[in-house]
Amino acid sequence: MRRMSIGAEIAATIDAKVSDPVLVVGSLPPTGRDLDLLATGDEYDAIVKWLADAGFLQWRHAWFKFDGTASYGVDLLSAERWRSQTYDPTALFEHAETIPGYSNLVRPAPATVLLLAARGMVTRRGRITDKVRARVSEALERDPRAWIVAEQQARATGMVGAIRLLRRAHAAKQPLPLATRAVSLAGVWVHGGSLRAKARVFVDALPRHWRPAIVSFSGLDGSGKSTQVSELRAALAHLGVSADVQWAGFKNGAVLRTTLPVLDRSRGSRGRGAQPAAPPRSRDPMMPAACIDQPLGQQLWMLSIVAVNAISLWRYVLKPRRGTKVLIFDRFSPDTAVKLDFHYRRNRHLDIRRQRAAFAFLSPKPDVGFLVAVSSDVAYARRQDQTPEELTLMSRLYDEQVPQFGLIRLDGTEPADALSHQVILAAWQGMS
Repeated sequence: MRRMSIGAEIAATIDAKVSDPVLVVGSLPPTGRDLDLLATGDEYDAIVKWLADAGFLQWRHAWFKFDGTASYGVDLLSAERWRSQTYDPTALFEHAETIPGYSNLVRPAPATVLLLAARGMVTRRGRITDKVRARVSEALERDPRAWIVAEQQARATGMVGAIRLLRRAHAAKQPLPLATRAVSLAGVWVHGGSLRAKARVFVDALPRHWRPAIVSFSGLDGSGKSTQVSELRAALAHLGVSADVQWAGFKNGAVLRTTLPVLDRSRGSRGRGAQPAAPPRSRDPMMPAACIDQPLGQQLWMLSIVAVNAISLWRYVLKPRRGTKVLIFDRFSPDTAVKLDFHYRRNRHLDIRRQRAAFAFLSPKPDVGFLVAVSSDVAYARRQDQTPEELTLMSRLYDEQVPQFGLIRLDGTEPADALSHQVILAAWQGMS
């Protein structure tokens, strides 16, 4: 007898756990890489309890389970977010169609599909995705009158303007211009419905999080960071979670030195006709000539390096990334802290306690940070960019960052797939 797929098993179990209809608002089971559900209060609570008891891990409104061989996600929303003085969200379940093979998992009526899509458009500030466009087209094939029915139902939810915006966006062959979207979104306030209901629609459009969740990977070159970055991004994509990857290397102040070339003039070379007091040194890549022998200059230069690196990291974090829910860093603040110690405290014997404290305070922190740890011998065998002695020192410096940044230590000599299993579980539990 052929065994059911993990998606079919989960859908069948949820179907048995509830006694009233639950809307499947995405791909219908048993197909699809995840299950998107909208449930009323009691059914919502029953599903949440089963997911938690079954070992699913929650992140925001998504639930995820990974057993090492297969993964599956359940995206669960409560219909209560639709409730207002003029609208009972149980109306969303009217005329829903039973999905073959299930008793309580139902397919929303075409007009409900349009209502859900319209509310999503407001949340996305008037943008329509290819997936939503296809879903709307399929609903219209099922019921050509769905626009009319949806607009009638939208009056109670304050979404007449949102339905009209969706209709315009669906009919357009190109994305609507920003000005058109802005005018249409403003029209949501003008068209029928109570102000309170309209306000609730726009509350959903407010960002719940001011930045994506941050997951970072740190470690020596050759430790396997980049492999784990790619594996995590692929795992999140499989679950329908959009992720972006950012590499963040150490900034040694080269741009600042180019902008202020006077910093690289030795004291003996300043002034007209002056003769150097000593033979010129080779250029120090980490410290301008004007600062090398000056304690105050050293401290100021180090503060500049801290500021340049902190600003650079924050720029990566705050860079607009449409739809990105998770930002994965290949190198992040812990790596910069290691480079500060390596280049200035250990190699140049400078007192950088103030600068280290300033960087710890100013730099962004990962929601989940990993240290992919390997010995210096392993790192050198994989890549010969640094000497074994340098790698040994940097390995110790990385160990010092574990408590500072709350890093999760991974054994970089383990098989990549075993590490990937650890990473996705820890990342999902720790992301904010």
